This record gives sequence, structure tokens and C-alpha cells, in this order.
Amino acid sequence: MAVSVKSAQRKPLSYKGYLKLDELLSLQKPLSKPAQHDELLFVIAHQVYELWFKLMVDELETAITLMSSGDLYEAARLIRRVVTIQKVLIQQLEVLETIRPTDFLKFRSVLSPASGFQSLQFRELEFVSGQKEEKFLD
Repeated sequence: MAVSVKSAQRKPLSYKGYLKLDELLSLQKPLSKPAQHDELLFVIAHQVYELWFKLMVDELETAITLMSSGDLYEAARLIRRVVTIQKVLIQQLEVLETIRPTDFLKFRSVLSPASGFQSLQFRELEFVSGQKEEKFLD
């Protein structure tokens, strides 16, 4: 069996490399000066929400395609997955609730005018779920 030069030179895939952990873990950059401890939690929680939203949009778009082709069993499986992810997102709110209001106010000003309402993926999720108000996608 011949081994190509390219595959012979490639390093074995690692967990860190596959998930691009160096890049992923470099994306949490709180902005407050002086640094506020709870801002890191706030950033990570919202980034995790965005990752879940990305998957939910993909799963729902795939489910719609599957329903159109008549594969209702697989579509239902993906929709059940989305429901499970929604439950995780609701539970994740409990982690955010551990930030005391007084501690949130210490870094809230650096977030202005940003808001979770600006989440494009949340709007895409609404859109693919049937809430088709295009004004929210601008």
C-alpha cells in the first residue's frame, strides 16, 4: 500500500488541533479596565450561547430539508436534539445568575451599546423557526 508524501508528513491529529483550542481559548478578551473577575464568565457564557445557536440553526435547516424529502424520522431526531440544546441554554442561565448585579455593573459600561438583542444567530434561529420578520435580520 502506497503512502502519499503529504500523509506521511502530516502530524497525527490531536484533540487540541482538531478543536483548534489555541485559537478558541484566545478569543475571550474582557475589555474592562481594571479587569473585572465576572466579565470572563459573561464573555464565555455568551460565546457558548452563540456556538449552540450555530448548531441549532444548522440542525433546523437540515430538519427542514429532511422533511421536504420525506425523511420525517431523521428530521424529528434533529428537532429533538434542538429541544435538548434549548434545555441546556435555559440551565446555562443559572450560571449567569451567579454574577451579582453590583459586579455586572462594574463592567456593563464597556459593553455599551452592545446587547444580546444584536445576536445575528439568534435572529437566524427565529427566522428558521418560522418567526420571519426580516427587519430583525438587518
